[in-house]
Amino acid sequence: MSEKPYRKNVGMVVFNSLGDVIVGERVHFPDSWQFPQGGIDEDEDYIDAAKRELYEELGIKDAVYIGEYPDWIPYDFPSSLHLNKNLQKYRGQLQRWILYYWDGAVSDCNLEHHEIEFLSIRHMKLNDTVKSVVDFKKPVYEKFVPLFSQLIENYIAERQN
Repeated sequence: MSEKPYRKNVGMVVFNSLGDVIVGERVHFPDSWQFPQGGIDEDEDYIDAAKRELYEELGIKDAVYIGEYPDWIPYDFPSSLHLNKNLQKYRGQLQRWILYYWDGAVSDCNLEHHEIEFLSIRHMKLNDTVKSVVDFKKPVYEKFVPLFSQLIENYIAERQN
């Protein structure tokens, strides 16, 4: 029997001029906060998928691409997770993480543009996100957060010069 495949997925980290990032409280995981993410359609470029998902989940159209984590990061779905029918055929997700700058207010976001995925959203310090995400995603966040932290710091410093 062959193992289930991973679902290709993209995650988006959006930060503002203070270096704070937007996180959402997932509908199915109250009290845990995570970045927007979503599936990559067949024949869709992952950058195009990131732009689409950012708009679908947060209503953001004008975020500025800053950088990305250079590798795909896999994670497995825990057996205790109740997956929708679409996700049951997958072992987990293979994610590409993209960093964007957007200096809008959280109140400018539209959570109801597509399917509602977040109960609420807020700003948070990037390093605090590793502690706030569901346990099975912590290793993923631990991979990209150090790089994104440096990219955010560099971007803000360059803008101040």
